[in-house]
Amino acid sequence: MSKYYDLSEDAIKTFNDIFKKKAFPVDVKFHFTGDSKQKNLIKVSKIPDIYAADNALGKELTISINEDLMTVFDEESVQILIEQEIDKISINIDNGKIKLIKPDLTTFSGLITKYGIEKVSKANQVEELYDQQKKDGDDEFIV
Repeated sequence: MSKYYDLSEDAIKTFNDIFKKKAFPVDVKFHFTGDSKQKNLIKVSKIPDIYAADNALGKELTISINEDLMTVFDEESVQILIEQEIDKISINIDNGKIKLIKPDLTTFSGLITKYGIEKVSKANQVEELYDQQKKDGDDEFIV
């Protein structure tokens, strides 16, 4: 059995319904595929510019979904996981260029349980601010 397959219309509709609730300034063209070996429910990948630019595929992003996992998760978990991937999509309004960004909070669940999401988030933001100021050449650290 092949690892890749055509996604069901229900899976595509679920993704599109969630995507439409997000505010994107331009139309994004998706290529959908099923991936039975994928360990995550959903993965968003950028199609290389060489293929997107010459319109060989006519798509800009690949959305791969493991439908077996979709049937195991409850509706709210599916919603969260799809939104989490959609939030990685960043579009430059001026030139329409699409890029995928890293999440703004990456941590361990044990730390969230111990300190709470607000404290962990604040600590990560302080760390990012320090790194940015270091890159910008600031001598003084300001919080």
